[in-house]
Parts: sequence; structure tokens; C-alpha cells
Amino acid sequence: MKALYKNLALITSLLFTMSIIGLAYYLFIFPERIANQTHLISLMEVSELKPVLEELYIFSAISILLGFVSILLHLFNRSSKDESNVVYIEKFKDKKESKNAQSKEEGDENIDENLKEINASLKKESDNKAKAEKLLSFLADQMEASQGAIYVTDKDDKKNIIKLFAAYAFVLPESQTVSYEFGEGLAGQVAKEQKLINISDIPKGYIKILSGLGEANPAHLILCPIMKDKKLLGVAEIASFKSFTKSHETLVEKALALISNDLDKGPEKVKEKK
Repeated sequence: MKALYKNLALITSLLFTMSIIGLAYYLFIFPERIANQTHLISLMEVSELKPVLEELYIFSAISILLGFVSILLHLFNRSSKDESNVVYIEKFKDKKESKNAQSKEEGDENIDENLKEINASLKKESDNKAKAEKLLSFLADQMEASQGAIYVTDKDDKKNIIKLFAAYAFVLPESQTVSYEFGEGLAGQVAKEQKLINISDIPKGYIKILSGLGEANPAHLILCPIMKDKKLLGVAEIASFKSFTKSHETLVEKALALISNDLDKGPEKVKEKK
């Protein structure tokens, strides 16, 4: 619409200019037209109209001049306004990009600090399950998450499955376990596709958080595959009542990489050694 108005303004300005030129020419031949068309005066008497015609020419010239000046000022103002908007947009864009870059840099620094902290804490543990539980607890604290779980890959009658290995605030007795075939449920789907997903609208009843105040359903969920050298080792699941950011996704991926070497050795095998 803006371009249409601009084109219409240009066309009407051109038409105005042409009509002014036509009017000026008509005023120039006006005395002869009166003499030839009306015969109220003869061509010899036209000179007697000269004083009146000069006044008419002067007023017409001033009006035409003002019209042209108005058009030029309008076009100049429009051009200046467009250039000003471009400069403002460019400045706003630069400022926004600079702010985003600064936020990303600060976020990366925080992630690196967090990873150093959790890595130092994990080194104190010799049991893989204890490491996984400590990692979930750390992520829950950093991301204000309410629940977390780590599943590891396994086989069940030649079917590829993931089974619950470690949990944080999980609503399940220790004597029971949970497992999914690849492609089954959200966790199974992540195991199948081996891609992180960040969900902001968890299906109703998928996860429940129990506390002394009752039962609630978190609204946000990150599911991330645990990989080592393109080999799937498991899936991590983090639930929260608050939305997750890109920095959270990065933190989860890098934090899980800290235990990938241990899980690759086999979680059950390490437990037997203990």
C-alpha cells in the first residue's frame, strides 16, 4: 500500500505540472481566444486589456510558483524521511545484533563456568548412576527444572529400547522401572531420531510432579539424546514449569557429553565393579 500511495503521488504531481503548463499557455492566448470566439472585442482592442491581463498573469505566476515549490518540498521531505527511517532501522538492527551477540557471549561464558563446576563434581563419583543423578540435580538447579530422567539404551527380545537409569524427583518407586521402544512416546522418538526436542506444550498427563502441595503438570520439556561418536547411549529428559531457552539446550547437550564416556563403558558393568 505504501508503494501504491507513493506512485499515485508521483503520477498526480506529473499531471499537475502538465496542467499548469497547459494553463500558462491558455492564459497567453486568452485575449486572442476572447476576440476570435466571442467577438466582444476586436484584436485591435486586445492591447487595452493589457493592464488587467498583466495582473492576471502575475497572480497566476505566483500561484503556479507556489504549487511547484510545494511539490518540491513534499518530494524532498518524503525522500529525507525515507532516508531517516533507513538509518534508524539500520541503527536499531545494529544495536539489536550487538545486544544479542553480547547476551550470547555472556550465556556461553556462564555455560562454560557451569560445565567446569559440574565436571569437577562428577569426578568425585565413581558410580555411573550416582554421576547421572548428580548431573540431573545440577541441571534442575541451573534450569529451574522440576523433574529429570536419564534413560540408557538396551535390548529386549531383539527390540531396541531405552530404560530408566537415573532420575531426579521422578514419581516412581525404586523397585519399578520404565522403558520405551525406539519410536514409542516422546523419549522413544528422540532415541529413534537422535535429535534434541524442546517442547512448550507437554501432552496432558505425560508427566506429573508430586510435592507436599499436591500434584501438577509441568508445561515445558527438553529431551536430548546422549551420543558418543554418533552412537546413541541414551536419552535425557528435563521437565519444568518455565520455558527453556537456547542456552538451556546447549547446557544440556554439553553436560550430557560429560558422562557419555562413562555410559559408553556400560552402566551395569560399572555397578558390578562397585
